[in-house]
Amino acid sequence: MSTMTADALGTVSANVLADGIVVRLTGSLDVASLPDLRATLLTTRPNGCDDVLVDAGHVSEIHERALAVLVAAAAWASETGGRLRFAAMSPALLDTAGYFGVTDLLPRLPGPGGRAGEAAHSQAR
Repeated sequence: MSTMTADALGTVSANVLADGIVVRLTGSLDVASLPDLRATLLTTRPNGCDDVLVDAGHVSEIHERALAVLVAAAAWASETGGRLRFAAMSPALLDTAGYFGVTDLLPRLPGPGGRAGEAAHSQAR
């Protein structure tokens, strides 16, 4: 298990399991978090770790460059034989992704926090 702290307010942590990686993103993902985001999401995965599950349910704000890393990570995982899915996305992440028109480029698991969670978020507005 490795934990990388982006700054006092935001963290990027990764837990490597036998068949995948669980990534937790919390707090403010600003420019200072870019190196940790890239190191966690855009590097070669260990053998057998084809699935990357991202919990971004506690992201309080996200800079557009950090959002770009998340979009690139989903594409890169697919291009390298893996699969990246978001288990949870915070309202801040959903709002920022919607503003930039990239919501559909962030693949989510179905159910709470995934596509169903997005529908609930849209209805709450």
